Amino acid sequence: MIDRTFVVRATTRALRLAPLWASISLFCAAPPCMATTPANTQLPDTPVGHLAGELIHHANDAGAARITQWAPSVLSASMASDDKAAFVTDLASAARDSGGLDVFDVRTDPHQPGLLEVAVKGRRSGQAALFWLTADPAHPDRLAQAMLVPMDNPFYAGWPKGPVSHAELGKQIHAVLDQLVRVSDFSGCVTVFDGGETVFDECRGVAERSFNVPVDHQTKFHVGSIGKMFTAVAIAQLVEAGKLSWNDTLAKLVPEYPDQAAAKKITVWELLHHTAGLGDFMVPDYFEHAAHFVNPADYLGLIARQPKVGEPGKGLSYSNAGYILLGRIIENVSGERYFDYIQHHVFEPAQMASSGFDSEDEIVPGLAVGYYHDDGVFSRTWKANWVQGIYKGSPAGGAYSTNADLLQFAKALHGGKLVKSTTLAKMFDGEVPNDGPGAIGAGIDERLSHGRHIRGHQGGIEGTTANLEMVWETGAAVVLTSNEGPSQHWLLAEQIADLLAAEGAKN
Repeated sequence: MIDRTFVVRATTRALRLAPLWASISLFCAAPPCMATTPANTQLPDTPVGHLAGELIHHANDAGAARITQWAPSVLSASMASDDKAAFVTDLASAARDSGGLDVFDVRTDPHQPGLLEVAVKGRRSGQAALFWLTADPAHPDRLAQAMLVPMDNPFYAGWPKGPVSHAELGKQIHAVLDQLVRVSDFSGCVTVFDGGETVFDECRGVAERSFNVPVDHQTKFHVGSIGKMFTAVAIAQLVEAGKLSWNDTLAKLVPEYPDQAAAKKITVWELLHHTAGLGDFMVPDYFEHAAHFVNPADYLGLIARQPKVGEPGKGLSYSNAGYILLGRIIENVSGERYFDYIQHHVFEPAQMASSGFDSEDEIVPGLAVGYYHDDGVFSRTWKANWVQGIYKGSPAGGAYSTNADLLQFAKALHGGKLVKSTTLAKMFDGEVPNDGPGAIGAGIDERLSHGRHIRGHQGGIEGTTANLEMVWETGAAVVLTSNEGPSQHWLLAEQIADLLAAEGAKN
C-alpha cells in the first residue's frame, strides 16, 4: 500500500511556505543577496531568541532520537500537527546530517513583530538553512510558528551589483552551479538568452539515478506552475477571438460547476489573478484517488467541496484550483480538450516540439525522473517521486518541457506570436501585489529591476524546481529546470535576470 501521508503533508506545507519564501526577502531584499546589510550573528535577548538558542544547542549536541523526543515540548498547541511533524523532522535532520550548525545572520522584521529569522550553515556540506520562528504570545516558552527551510541566498554574496560582460556572467553562473552541485547535489540545466543569441547553456547532474543517466540539453523536465502561463495565454487567445471576456463569470462559462452560487460571483479575471477566494485541490481526497483526475471536468466536484478562503476579488490567495477551472473554461469555450488546445495553440505556434503533458504510467523518452528529500533539510538521501500522488499534469501545472522549448515560448510570447501586444499589456493591468517583491498579473508574475520589467513564473513541487524569467524590454530570458525539489534553486534565475536587466539600463 502506498503511504500518502508524507505526500499530503509535504504538499500542504509547500502551499503554506508561499509567504515564507517572500519573507526570505529579508535576506534578499535586492540583489545581490546578503550583501547590503552587515550580518548580525547575535540572538536577541527575547523569548523567541532564547528558543532559537535552544533549538541550535540541541541540533548541535543532541542526537536525532533525543531531538524527536524533546522538540515537541517547545511547540505550541496551536501549531498544526503536520507543521509540527515537519519541523521535528527537519530539526532531527540538522542533528543527524549537518555536522553542526553555525549561525551566520539573524534578523527581525518590523512589519511582523515577534518574527525571528536565523540563518545557519551546516558544517558538513555548507548547506544553508533558515529558522523562521515566532513565540506564542500566551506561552512565550513555546513557538507558535517554527520552520526550517533550505536557503541558496549565501551563494550570491559576491554576485555582481551591476552589468557585466557575457563572459563574466557565464563565469559567475558556472561558479554558482559548481557550488549547488557540491552543497546540494544539484541536477538540472540553466540557459541564458540575451535577446539575440544564447550566451550560456549548461547542465549538471543525472536525469535518472538508478542507472546514473546524465542530464543533457535534450533532457525534458517537469516544470510545475510555469504551466500556468500556458493556461493564461490560452485564455487570452480566446478573449482575442471574442469567445469570452475577462469579466465573464464562472457560472456563465462552466454551468456544470456544482457550486453555482459561488460561480456567479467569480470572474475569469479573478481566477487568473488568484483572487477568486478558492482554496486548493491538493487535499487527501485528491491523493487517494489521483488517477481519477485526468481532465479538468474531473476536478469540479472536488474543488466545489473545498472551503472558501475569502470573498471573490477581496484578496490574494494562490490557488491551483482556480487554474483547473480556467482549463475547463478553455474546453467549454473552444470545444477542444485542454491538452489538445495547448498543443495546437501554444506549443505548436511557439515551436515547442519537446513539450507536453504526461501521466504517471506513461513513458516519455528523455523525461527526467524527479527526486526529493522527505527526511530533512540537511539530508543527502534522494527519493524518486514515482508515488508523489499527482497522476497527470493539469492547467495548474505539471507539463514537461526543455530549456530550449521554454525559450521558444518566451520568444513567441515576446514576439506577439501567441497573443497581441495589446492583449499582453491588458494582462498586466490591475496587477495584484505579492507578499514579496513584484506583483501577479493575469497568469504571469512581474517585478521591476533596473527600471525594466521582469516577467515569468516559477514552478516547484516534489521532484521539480523551475523558473522562466523574461526581461521584457530587451527580449532577454533565463530558464532554470531541475528534477529536484522543491528547492530555492530558482533564485539563480532571478539573479541572472537582474544582471540581464542591468545591461544598458539607466540607473
